[in-house]
Amino acid sequence: MPPTIQTQSITFENNRAATAVLPPANTSAADILAALKIEGEKAVLLVIGGADDVDAGAKSKLTQLFGRGIARAAANVIAVVIDGGTKAGVMEMMGQGIADRGFKSPLVGVAPLGLVSYPGSDGSGKTPLDPNHSHFVLVPGDAWGSETSTIFQLVAELRNKVPAVALLAGGGDTTRNEALQAVRQNLPIIVVEGSGGFADEVAAAWKARQTVPDDPLMAEIVADGRVELHLLGDSVKAAERLIVRALGGDNVLLQAWERFAVYDLNAGRQQYWFDRLQRATMGIGVLATGLAIAREVAKGRGVDVSVRYSVWWAVKQVLLVMPILLTILITAANKFKQGNKWLLLRAGAESIKREIYRYRSRAGAYKEASIAPTALTASGTPPPPPPTPEQVLAQKVEDITRRAMRTEVNSSALKPYDKANFPPGVRQSGDDGFSVLTPDRYVQVRLEDQLAFYKRGSLKLERTLQRVQWSIYIIGGVGTLLAAVNQQVWIALTTALAAALTTYLSYKQTEGTLTKYNQAYTDLDNVKSWWTALPAAEQAKQENVDTLVDHTEQVLQSELDGWVQQMQNALAELRKGQEKAPETKDGSTPTPDGDAGGRARGANDDATASADDATASADDAIAPADDATASADDAIAPADDATASADDATVPADDATASADDATAPADDAIASADDATVSADDGGDDGGSKPSGDRLAT
Repeated sequence: MPPTIQTQSITFENNRAATAVLPPANTSAADILAALKIEGEKAVLLVIGGADDVDAGAKSKLTQLFGRGIARAAANVIAVVIDGGTKAGVMEMMGQGIADRGFKSPLVGVAPLGLVSYPGSDGSGKTPLDPNHSHFVLVPGDAWGSETSTIFQLVAELRNKVPAVALLAGGGDTTRNEALQAVRQNLPIIVVEGSGGFADEVAAAWKARQTVPDDPLMAEIVADGRVELHLLGDSVKAAERLIVRALGGDNVLLQAWERFAVYDLNAGRQQYWFDRLQRATMGIGVLATGLAIAREVAKGRGVDVSVRYSVWWAVKQVLLVMPILLTILITAANKFKQGNKWLLLRAGAESIKREIYRYRSRAGAYKEASIAPTALTASGTPPPPPPTPEQVLAQKVEDITRRAMRTEVNSSALKPYDKANFPPGVRQSGDDGFSVLTPDRYVQVRLEDQLAFYKRGSLKLERTLQRVQWSIYIIGGVGTLLAAVNQQVWIALTTALAAALTTYLSYKQTEGTLTKYNQAYTDLDNVKSWWTALPAAEQAKQENVDTLVDHTEQVLQSELDGWVQQMQNALAELRKGQEKAPETKDGSTPTPDGDAGGRARGANDDATASADDATASADDAIAPADDATASADDAIAPADDATASADDATVPADDATASADDATAPADDAIASADDATVSADDGGDDGGSKPSGDRLAT
């Protein structure tokens, strides 16, 4: 049962009323937030800094910064602001800034109950609470710093749902500990350089971060912190933009994840419909063969199959409809090109994902530029600064999406992602999707996650491959048995079934994908072994971190590029089969000629051959799809004549089922050209990503 939290209303001398909660020790952050009743927040801004009087030279600029910059940014992104709550230093400035903006943002002050005073308090505390705060959390304690754990518990609880950023201005010993806790929670920190105190110490250490500070606390902040500097003399608007960007108003990483989510979702949709069309096409082809043979067998046994409204009359009508239905399905598949769109969207999604992980690990092109003196250009002006990691990521994502929109993808409306479980596919590994990744964290959430994916995928592919291959072998054996017991007419059905299963494996590329998964798993495992074997001092070197990330992403890129090319080749082969017009062996278009008996005998001769042929090995009995269906006209000849009506209205079963290639050709009308079909060096190569969030496995 949750503890009882005392709540009271405080009315200050400015007639502002604030809600104060007094939680007992060890109360959870969730219970405290429930008592505060703050709703609708979309971001968290934590203000840490000095409570002492601010230097007069900096006070006016800080007042403008908090009033025109920070408070406005908080209102724009609908952020809840958390600080120390007292009427002193940056907390007082924050309160005044919120007041000047019309109290548009909830402002929560967290302070030790034994040290603060407010209207209605017992008078034991000496430090007054700020009257412009809307909420207070007064925790048990009579020493500054006893409130720190509660502050960061509240931030962590809120951060499960919304982004957060810390702002550091001035500060002393308590601020040092709060800044360290912010770094350990992976919060981005905006440091106001020129505000004095600890903030200026951090700014100086950050600028000289190539040299490790002697102070271990400062060394940790510099090594692990996500620090951005704002010079106090710079534009207030620049500070506002820093906060808005950090809280997601125009966050480049957030936008990259959003683009990935949209591509990933729509790749899955295109794959779903492509797969359903192929299965329907194969199923109708096999069913047509079976029904045509069954009708022929019934006719051979003396059943009058021409009786109107009988079962066999209905079968005949179904056989008339099936070629029309096949034509509709194939025409729709050729028009909508789900196969091509699936591959292109999947390649684009994984390319964006690779760049996201490179960016988060700050490796390669995403390394933070060192601040160092630079020579002037020939015109006497300083050279332009190198692009920031955010600028590099934005450019990479732009290149990827631009290329995707030059392909068939542009002919489809992309369904938006609903933001549930956002970012997609990362929460199960305990990753938030946004924090900067240390090398060990990168190994955990990226490399090991991919290893687990490829292991699961290879096991699933192997099971699918074995089941389908065993089915083909058994069907081939059944066909041989049918020949031995003089039931040759049914061999056409076993041939169609075996061909359909073989074609299924072909267009799914099950065996080839299994091989690539195993190779990718081995390569990633080798990268992990190399990294694990490095001494700690070597793991700390940036060049080795770059090697870890680059090799991991290159393995994933190679696997995806190979899979995409492999799938495109398979779709191209199936497309060729679809374009073939069904013809007889002499090249003429088959027409019903009434010679059912002669053609049936021909089919029987082909099916039974000799005793040696009837007992041929499984490999011969179960030929590949092209060989197994090469003589479809002969093997399904009885079906053709059996379904031919007196007025020649019934389409022969040759046309209805064609060969396995014809019956199961892919939906794609044209495999993308070199620029469209294969991911370019930037898109499917260095710009790429590899783990498919949608299921790429053969099912």
